[in-house]
Amino acid sequence: MTSTLTPVAPTPGLIASLAVRPWIDHTEAGQHFAPLLITHPPARRDDDTPAAIEARMLGVAHALGAGRPDKQLPDAGPRVAVHRGVVLVRLDGTPHVLTARAPRWGQIITGLGLVLLAVGLDPLSPGACGAEVDKYIEHAGATGRIRFAGARVAVNARHWRGAESPAIAALR
Repeated sequence: MTSTLTPVAPTPGLIASLAVRPWIDHTEAGQHFAPLLITHPPARRDDDTPAAIEARMLGVAHALGAGRPDKQLPDAGPRVAVHRGVVLVRLDGTPHVLTARAPRWGQIITGLGLVLLAVGLDPLSPGACGAEVDKYIEHAGATGRIRFAGARVAVNARHWRGAESPAIAALR
């Protein structure tokens, strides 16, 4: 597989199918940070080829402002918000948002103010256990099959500049 594929803009169906795994981690210095791993489910249809999945996930990474792990971490700006225990992640180029019900994690990221967005280019089962996720991340990092961005947590989704989605409009 090659990463020279043209990214595909995220569709509502793709956004709804993505697996989202939030957790809290810490650096060797003891500083806490909040990763959010976003992955594609395993192939379910004939058109879910490895190349098609990679193109979709490159589109998600592009829509989040995420870059290669060997580059400086891009600042994706205020892209994450929490509303009533639901984490909302804004993607560029679509009126739809990625959502995750994670009330406790949402409280923590509101306090931290930052989220590390990680977009895997290969599929991963939504039911993968912690050890499988760790192995996935290690392999993806070693092979360049993951993209990262630092995203700020907006006080409220209404504060996202230029983002007017049905989910955000419903908050008004």
